Amino acid sequence: MDKRWGISIDIEGFSNLYEYNDATQTKAIRGLHQLMDAVIKIGQKVYPGDPNKNYWDRIFAHQFGDGFILVSNFKEPDPSRCIAIATSLSRYMLLQGYATKAAISTGDMNDISGCYPDAMKSAKNNTLGLGMGLITSIPVMGTALTKAHNLAGRVSGNVVVIDVTQFSCVPEYLIKDHEGNIGYINWMSDENSLAQEISEKAGLQYGNENQLSSLFSAYIVVEPCPPQKWIEGSQKCQNT
Repeated sequence: MDKRWGISIDIEGFSNLYEYNDATQTKAIRGLHQLMDAVIKIGQKVYPGDPNKNYWDRIFAHQFGDGFILVSNFKEPDPSRCIAIATSLSRYMLLQGYATKAAISTGDMNDISGCYPDAMKSAKNNTLGLGMGLITSIPVMGTALTKAHNLAGRVSGNVVVIDVTQFSCVPEYLIKDHEGNIGYINWMSDENSLAQEISEKAGLQYGNENQLSSLFSAYIVVEPCPPQKWIEGSQKCQNT
């Protein structure tokens, strides 16, 4: 079975922001812009798949609603790289004023367009006309997505979590807390040098632990405020 890592990352409170008022709706859309831009920069500037340098390090990313699934090119028993990517993205987004949730697991990712009806198979750019309307499709699916997404559904908060059973060696110094098979990554810690290197190469703000902690404290008192359970879940990834 294919065991490429998958990172499911989305913007926390997106629907609340989108529905609260016109100003927060604009903020929600801007957050999606920021997250997509960060994913693009990591892919293009850090892991572009250059045949002469790091072809096998290339990554794949697909948007689903207010989030993304990032998938590796091959199995990696050591999750240091995917933890660093998730950490880089989470830190950057909090510095922009947005909380995210990232969950890491493993699995496969396949092109399923061959299962589509003939009309959709022949459509250009995965877009088919419905009279004056349109139908669009995302022709990829796999357990890298479903397992990471299911893991995310088991936790609450501004967190980076990993299914520790899916990797042969998880860096324990990066784990702040455990909950069964779930390891909570201390992504606000300044100890992850690879995450900082990724951010620097991608041109993304990285900040420091004190700055991120202050921004989180400010985030939770801005309307619409997150529930207490969400705040407590977030603290499992923090030193506070």
